[in-house]
Amino acid sequence: MNTINLDKIGTKISKIRKEKGLTLRDLSEYTGFSVGFLSNLETGKSSPTVNDLQWVAEILGTDIITILTDEKSPKMIIRKNERIPTIYPDQNMTDELIDFGYDRQIYRIITIEPGKAEKGRLARHIFSEVCIVIEGTLTIEFEDQSYDLEKGDSVYIERRKLHRIFNRFDKPAISYWVFHK
Repeated sequence: MNTINLDKIGTKISKIRKEKGLTLRDLSEYTGFSVGFLSNLETGKSSPTVNDLQWVAEILGTDIITILTDEKSPKMIIRKNERIPTIYPDQNMTDELIDFGYDRQIYRIITIEPGKAEKGRLARHIFSEVCIVIEGTLTIEFEDQSYDLEKGDSVYIERRKLHRIFNRFDKPAISYWVFHK
């Protein structure tokens, strides 16, 4: 069973960042947080919010549970009830992580409920992404273009490409994502 170890959060973030070949300046560029804040986070001199940790985890291609808990062993099978959900109420979004623990790819099922079509912040990641819409219509917006993707449509997003997703329609939008670590 995983246990939360608050003393090792910064060390874990630093380890993951270095494994990805990123400097603090690189991570600052991706997250929008200052180099000073990130340095203090990694050395345990600051107390980040859960939202801050979620954002850093997302940028690093992992999840907040991985940052908060001790190492986990790789798995071959993950049951539906073992997925790690992250809920973003301001975007009507649930992001279910499927991470087998191998250092190659992670998978996500993202559900965005209809309702307010509030856009999240533009994000850029250190990894490339592939998405396929499995239900509903998903809007993906880049800096200069917006696309409505319907069931069966897919998109490839290069690493570092600014983008955001949202649902401006009246049915849930469910999509399957593959992130290359």
